[in-house]
Amino acid sequence: MLAPISPHTKHIVIDLQRLFAEPRGWHVASIADILPNVLTLCQTTAANTFYSRFITPQHPEASTGRWQNLYQSYPQITGLDPAILDLIQPLKQIAHPSQIFDKTTYSIFPAVQPRLNQTDTLILSGAETDACVYASLLTAVDLGLRVILASDAVTSSDQAAHDATLNIIARRLPNQVELATTAEIIAAWPT
Repeated sequence: MLAPISPHTKHIVIDLQRLFAEPRGWHVASIADILPNVLTLCQTTAANTFYSRFITPQHPEASTGRWQNLYQSYPQITGLDPAILDLIQPLKQIAHPSQIFDKTTYSIFPAVQPRLNQTDTLILSGAETDACVYASLLTAVDLGLRVILASDAVTSSDQAAHDATLNIIARRLPNQVELATTAEIIAAWPT
């Protein structure tokens, strides 16, 4: 059973944007499967929800270091129409621009950190479990925050990597990260 969730909690939706939801180089087909749970969390916590968008460069050389290697392997996700980087519907409709944070690396930190001054707990949802969600989760752990991963509101394009990441979190971080379903989170969060 999940312990009560503090009123100083923020929910962060990682990278649920057209770039990943539509058939492109980084397609995550299972986003549709988690979207109802993500929406439930967003609707319950509307004012306390933030959203990240992964922003790709115009061309591989516009990125730095080893990021250039990544984009050289996926040239189809560079030089995109900016609309492809938008949040998916209906998240685009409900997210206020002040709640959206753009990032060019896996973690939503440090972009979101200035907005977390009184926050003691983070709930994470979104994609991909084994990349951007995991990177954001580890930074939140490093900051000493209570971290709750909505296990039925995260996904990946690689189901085996998704499962392995959840297993690693459960086995290696049980004192710092709680895995909980959307229903368990809603039941523990005072509205």
